[in-house]
Amino acid sequence: EIQVGLGPCGELRYPESNGTWKFPGIREFQCYDKRQKQPGNMTGKGGTHDSGHYKQFPEETGFLRRDGAWNTKYGQFLLEWYSGKLPEHGDRILTAAKATFRGTETKLSGKVAGIHWHYRTSVQLRLHGNERWGTTQPEYANCSPEGLVRQVKMATKTAQGELTVENALERYDAGGYARVLE
Repeated sequence: EIQVGLGPCGELRYPESNGTWKFPGIREFQCYDKRQKQPGNMTGKGGTHDSGHYKQFPEETGFLRRDGAWNTKYGQFLLEWYSGKLPEHGDRILTAAKATFRGTETKLSGKVAGIHWHYRTSVQLRLHGNERWGTTQPEYANCSPEGLVRQVKMATKTAQGELTVENALERYDAGGYARVLE
């Protein structure tokens, strides 16, 4: 099996923060590099104006709060555009890898990042971190690693795909490894 690198840390996700992020902040939209400023991309429409900063919570922003700007015509356009960029990128990379290994018995896989904080809010941008089940997470972070795993397992089953998981943190106890089997 070859795990194809799809982005930062091999995961299909946008780059990490600029070093100022602190758990469980929302981070920021990452869409202002030179490739995204080309004609036809969302930055030509002005980008986000009130989406918050790395350390904020969704309800502290004009864009992500309940009934915020995400629920406008422009907000829907932005979210559809932004969330579509990652699958497009992943498809391009995996198509190239498939062509490279055509005719072999090589199994290809890719990693998708899973963010379990703010899962229990209206914000549903979202798999690793399987080992956090049952651990004490601060209530204000609205964590639900169990809910995220359930959702991903159901989506994988619906798509008739294969799911593998990995832990994000070092674990040396049987309980942490047993969670992988759940």
